[in-house]
Amino acid sequence: MPVQMPHPSLDEVALSAVFAALSDDHRRGVVVTLAADPDRELPCTALSVPGSKSTRSYHWKVLREAGLIVQRNTGTGMTLRLRAEEFDARFPGLLTNLLHLEGRTPAGSAPEDPAPAGSAAEDPAPAGSAEPRPRP
Repeated sequence: MPVQMPHPSLDEVALSAVFAALSDDHRRGVVVTLAADPDRELPCTALSVPGSKSTRSYHWKVLREAGLIVQRNTGTGMTLRLRAEEFDARFPGLLTNLLHLEGRTPAGSAPEDPAPAGSAAEDPAPAGSAEPRPRP
């Protein structure tokens, strides 16, 4: 029977712990990968994190203690799942903003279409130009 690792209640998680966990590129990459399908558990081996087994275990521990993931022992390995709904309730918009900053689209949302040409206000003329660019 799978055993869930201990993880904190999100009420106990400080924003500083979340930022510390996400400050590492590899851990941030794990969160972004898991956010692609937040309802799915992935085996730890499916996540590309360099280093020894103890280094990867340390990364999982930091993410778990920051309230970002649920880690379960399945007997032959470990699985990770993003606590997306719970986390978003505690820190609204943080995961969505993280995904946007990392150039990813949150799961379940369609990619935004770029605005049609000429629909947005154009930038002013470059420095040294005599006339500003026209605005539609």
